[in-house]
Amino acid sequence: MKHGRSPYTSTFYMWSGVAAFFYSSHLTSFHSHNTMQLVLDTQKDFRFKTKDCKWNTYKSLIIKENVVHQLDTNDSVQLIIYLDAETRIAQAIKSKYLADAEIFPLNLNVFHFANSNELQQALIAPEPTLLEGLINKILASLSLEIGNAPADKRILLIEQIISTTHPEETAIKSLADKACLSESRLRSLFKEVTGVSLYRYMLWNKIRYATNQIMAGNTVNDAAIDAGFTDSSHFHKMMVQMFGISPSKFLKDNKADSLVLCDNSPLHFETRVYNKGKA
Repeated sequence: MKHGRSPYTSTFYMWSGVAAFFYSSHLTSFHSHNTMQLVLDTQKDFRFKTKDCKWNTYKSLIIKENVVHQLDTNDSVQLIIYLDAETRIAQAIKSKYLADAEIFPLNLNVFHFANSNELQQALIAPEPTLLEGLINKILASLSLEIGNAPADKRILLIEQIISTTHPEETAIKSLADKACLSESRLRSLFKEVTGVSLYRYMLWNKIRYATNQIMAGNTVNDAAIDAGFTDSSHFHKMMVQMFGISPSKFLKDNKADSLVLCDNSPLHFETRVYNKGKA
């Protein structure tokens, strides 16, 4: 059963030179933006096409300004970032990835830059500095201003697997096998490297997966069951315990077309929509 809201968007935050929001449950018309655009999936993948190309699936994309395109959220949720193409950081990203191309597939997901807890906090919290911090981390890494070397490649692998796999299909034994560690050693190393227990990280991901299902159109109860919770009450209890907000309050707080200006000179942002796919 679907809750009927399409598209599903989080609050749209605008800073100087940057804007961002989370987006789901929609197939757009052909459109273009006056800004560079980054699209990073938070669950599986999305579908994308330009007016001259066929549909393809991606984990993430960098899109040049004024490129006419369509986006299909594909029952997933994307973090979408818009950049003033004239800023230094946008120019650095464009120089490295786009050159003369209209788009560049990064073949990375958002969990290359953040863990499940950081992403969930940025999605559900009404504090824009959390999302701003995540965006700055992504942009700095892409523009090569900072490195992104993992503390332990085995733990990075496990975080990636947990974050991109259905919660019901994630077992500690299989994770340990993929990291070539015993279960006890994996638990110990994971806590040592990340500062949180493996169980807690898996619970964060379970809650995030259910939240994504809500954004993709599912009811709270259906999302809870799909994520592996006993029922919606169990999901409610765990989400409040871990993140201090209930699923119903998350739905209420993220009203359609909610816009927050976080800077006195926010990004100049324009979208042009084309009829029936004709550019």
